[in-house]
Amino acid sequence: MLISNLSAQDSEVLNLCEEIWQWRLSESPEVATYYGFHQFDDLWDDLSEEAYIRREACVQDFLKRAESLDTESCSSEVKLSYNLQVADLKLYLQGAPFRSYLIPVTYSEGIHNICHLIISYMKFDTEEDFHKYISRLERLPARIQHMIPVLRRGIEEGIVAFSGTVDVIPNQIEKMLATSVEDLGLMQPFKVDHPRIPDDKLEEFKIKAKELIISGIFPALGSLKTYFKEEYFNHLRPKESIDTVKGGTGWYQQALNFYLTCPMTPQEVHNIGLQEVSRIRGQIMKLAAEEKLGQTFSEISDSVSQRFQKFFHSKEHVLEYVQDICYRRIRPKLSLCFKNLPPSPMKVSLPPDYLSEMPGGLYLTGTPDGSREGCFYINSYDYEHCLPLQLMALSLHEGEPGHHLQGVYALASTHLPNFRRYIGDMKYHIAPARFGCNTAYAEGWGLYAESLGEELNLYEDSIELLGRYKFEIFRAARLVVDTGIHAFGWSKEEAIQYLTENTLSAASSISKEVDRYITLPGQACAYKIGEIKIWELRRKSEKELGEKFDIKEFHHRILSCGAVPVSVLEMLVDQYIAETKLAE
Repeated sequence: MLISNLSAQDSEVLNLCEEIWQWRLSESPEVATYYGFHQFDDLWDDLSEEAYIRREACVQDFLKRAESLDTESCSSEVKLSYNLQVADLKLYLQGAPFRSYLIPVTYSEGIHNICHLIISYMKFDTEEDFHKYISRLERLPARIQHMIPVLRRGIEEGIVAFSGTVDVIPNQIEKMLATSVEDLGLMQPFKVDHPRIPDDKLEEFKIKAKELIISGIFPALGSLKTYFKEEYFNHLRPKESIDTVKGGTGWYQQALNFYLTCPMTPQEVHNIGLQEVSRIRGQIMKLAAEEKLGQTFSEISDSVSQRFQKFFHSKEHVLEYVQDICYRRIRPKLSLCFKNLPPSPMKVSLPPDYLSEMPGGLYLTGTPDGSREGCFYINSYDYEHCLPLQLMALSLHEGEPGHHLQGVYALASTHLPNFRRYIGDMKYHIAPARFGCNTAYAEGWGLYAESLGEELNLYEDSIELLGRYKFEIFRAARLVVDTGIHAFGWSKEEAIQYLTENTLSAASSISKEVDRYITLPGQACAYKIGEIKIWELRRKSEKELGEKFDIKEFHHRILSCGAVPVSVLEMLVDQYIAETKLAE
């Protein structure tokens, strides 16, 4: 943090915020590496129940200390950080009783598929960095095997996964075990040049790494695969809803509180979803009539698929198409809506093999020192079925002005404490028994960025605009389906039927999406709720400020506050309105 002229009270608050932040990094070495802090690069997270109980006690102690501080004379900015920190500590403690950490692995967030990603985030500038890497590989078998007693504890307590959350894990592990060691993401450090490391030392590290993978990591993964098939799969919960686990009453409401960061009931979320689906359906039918695509969603979907069948002839073709969208079409227009844009190098790349099962697009944040650029990965493994009409909306969401610009702004806000600057996180499946990640703010901005494409005339024809609405109606339908599953007793089959009838998504992707909603209760609702809130705040600003409204200043206020709950974002926009009214 770079703040001058701090009072003693300000310093006391900010020092505690930083102490909590450093403690969080030490408790989650994997997240520390992801954020670009490398002091724990030789370690993995401790997933044991004892560790979570200890952490809960620490959070209680931090909260007591925070509430004992005198903040009366603190500056408004520091007081806001204080309130956010206290709220985050309370959120952790409100979620802790649900013990969601007893489901420590899912098809999307398991050590078997994130270990490669964590290694890719490490730095490899010195021999010491490689020694940390070797130590991390040495400790990886224990990290894998420690999940088994946690999963067994979950069985004892009746806190277990639904089939769609874990049923593909043995196959995922088998695929990794069948991969040549040289081709694993764990060996990524040896696929790039390291001019500061002697060749003979590099070869030593490489030989050691291969030994550790073959003799330790592969057997540990094999044991985990066997455990799932022979024991855990006999104890899966029969119902999709998270509230049906033992002691789970209220779990879903707490998950909504965690992700939406504003008070809403499942029924309210459900109703908004129904309204939005109806509204967007009207937009889609209008465009479909203009393009003569059909009169039903099924006809429209078939027409689009036929029109663009095999549009792309290779993965690289998809990449080039998206790079053109990002660099030639979007970037030159950003200055129309944004001011004082921070330096924002962004890579657009194909994902490594270990991310081949990711969604269509994924943004991974960079680091403040620039050692790692923000990267928008475009998944084109199934390039023959990739539809070009949706790539503009996807690029706006994941790249600029979506998550990339959001992350760059936050990291550039060095006056903020660290816990507000780092947007994006890992281990969503541990929610709500964890610190908040302000998903409604983060993903709401991504969806809002898609809508900015219309204002900037980036959707060049009705077909590209249809791609935008194809994305948007799916986000709206999520509100209906997520609440339907977890609050109103919908089965997986009922959820699939609703999405099939009310979206333009392919049947092959719908089942996977429903598995996601079952696995991450409430998370998918944050996108649309966050976007709606940002639009509410913008319209309020436009109405109250009239000619004084400046879209660039509005966006600056939204992006420069760091990651905040949407309820706090509303307060900050009210301050912006008041300040602007008073200005000459």
